[in-house]
Amino acid sequence: MNLPVADRWFAVTDAGEGVTRLEESWVDPFLVSNVWHVRGRDRDLLVDAANGVGPLRATVDELSGERPVIAVATHAHFDHVGGLGEFADRRCHHADSAMPTPGPLRLMREDFPEWLMEDYAYYGSALPDAVALRGVPELGFDVEGWSTPEVAPTSFLSDGESVDLGGRAFEVVHTPGHTPGSICLWEESSGTLFSGDAIYVDGRLGWEDPGAFASSLLRLLELSPRVVHGGHGRSFGGEELRGTIDLTLREVQV
Repeated sequence: MNLPVADRWFAVTDAGEGVTRLEESWVDPFLVSNVWHVRGRDRDLLVDAANGVGPLRATVDELSGERPVIAVATHAHFDHVGGLGEFADRRCHHADSAMPTPGPLRLMREDFPEWLMEDYAYYGSALPDAVALRGVPELGFDVEGWSTPEVAPTSFLSDGESVDLGGRAFEVVHTPGHTPGSICLWEESSGTLFSGDAIYVDGRLGWEDPGAFASSLLRLLELSPRVVHGGHGRSFGGEELRGTIDLTLREVQV
């Protein structure tokens, strides 16, 4: 497997207001998800943890310095929890405690499980030719043998609970539908929402439970966020949120 060694596994982008986006840019585009780092006064927040192919903690430490980090998974899908085990404080909703779901990622196309092939088709993405990587994180990396690490949360978050960073705090909003334990994180004072895969733009949304998903989208509408940082793609504003939810509700209710 003749793949280059990445000089830096995660691309880092300043999203403003103490928020930084990290992207595992060396994996197949379909598998790229957003990792959000939020700076607090006393501790920092990490929202999701990518696939775990390359190390995440070193990049987070560059942003956090000596401050402790609370790592929160918005849901248990493999592309959001792969690097979660690198952090001592790992939180999620109890309904998504089994990680990763629906199973671990394998990097060779010939080893893709059927559910992953179906996901590529559902979201309209082209399958990789042979391997779901453009590079490797280190010399000697076992491309053929690697799979998503299993990880267990250290504590659980409930709807309405606050994640306090010191100077700013985020309310847990349980938004089932994409998965049973999907959550969003909401900072009312700034109008900032971290939405996981409950809502994003420029791509098709997916759900396991259409009724729960529709109810969750309506709940997000009530929040009227100013800015939304999703689990995939770019950040967006409240007007786009409303338009995307309106279109999605029509599809869910068909």
